[in-house]
Amino acid sequence: MTPRNYLYLLRKYEDYQPQIDRLLDSIVTALMPRKLEADETQLHKTVERLHQSYPFVELLYCIDEHGMQTTVSAAAPDIDDSKRTEPGMRSDRSNRAYYTSAVKNEKISTVTSPYLSNATHQLAISAVQRYITTEDKTAYLVINFNLEKLITFLNGDELRRRVHPLFQAVYAVIGLMLVVVSGLLLYYGGKEMYYVVHDHINAPIQIFGTVILVTLGLAIFDLGKTILEEEVLLHKDIHHEGSIRRTISRFMAAIVIAVSIESLLLMFKSLLGGADHLRDAVLMLFAAVAMLVGLGVYLKLTDRK
Repeated sequence: MTPRNYLYLLRKYEDYQPQIDRLLDSIVTALMPRKLEADETQLHKTVERLHQSYPFVELLYCIDEHGMQTTVSAAAPDIDDSKRTEPGMRSDRSNRAYYTSAVKNEKISTVTSPYLSNATHQLAISAVQRYITTEDKTAYLVINFNLEKLITFLNGDELRRRVHPLFQAVYAVIGLMLVVVSGLLLYYGGKEMYYVVHDHINAPIQIFGTVILVTLGLAIFDLGKTILEEEVLLHKDIHHEGSIRRTISRFMAAIVIAVSIESLLLMFKSLLGGADHLRDAVLMLFAAVAMLVGLGVYLKLTDRK
């Protein structure tokens, strides 16, 4: 998801928490901590294998009963080691939430709430499995999971997530082109106004031409801004009807405003002698009212409150 919306991720976590806890619990309890603690190569192979099946797996390591890390932090292949800032082997993790939760929890496995990972600086969740070492001491196997990728995995959005940047680029080009077109309309509207002020030739008609250019520029700019905000700058959850509802509302509002302004301009033109514009103005006004009524009906029918 680009850009990231942490509030969205936290809301999704609350919606899917039971399913997330069961999934992560099944992943961590299926591992063999003793073997992983004793074999660093096996630790890295396990992370790579898990990452192939579960792309949201980030780190895997072991800590002892005092919270000291006893193995290296085996990272998934897609994690940039140069950006990792978390401590490694023999680091003290006794103050981490997942350690204190695992110590207090009587269950074999524990799943934490979301937190910002020191390794990736993104929202993450940890699953911890308690086990007994060969020396009959308590130890813990810890797996870190990327929350954003986990939500994507549960939604089945992995393919869409990969191609989403391409869609964003297309929308960005379209939005910017609309903004440029609106700028050109405003430029020519400014030129028309300049001629009206200096030449005073057909001033009333020239003024209406200026108003038409300016209002069209405003409507097109608003449409381009809506595209950039909805499809490029903001995160939109396609699985939530409220997101689509908001987008449709903004697009329809921009169109209704543009049509209403143009119908009023045609009416004013008819008052200045262009009677042939009156019929078109009335039809456009009726069309704007019909779109507004349709939008109101749509908002009413899709209101889930």
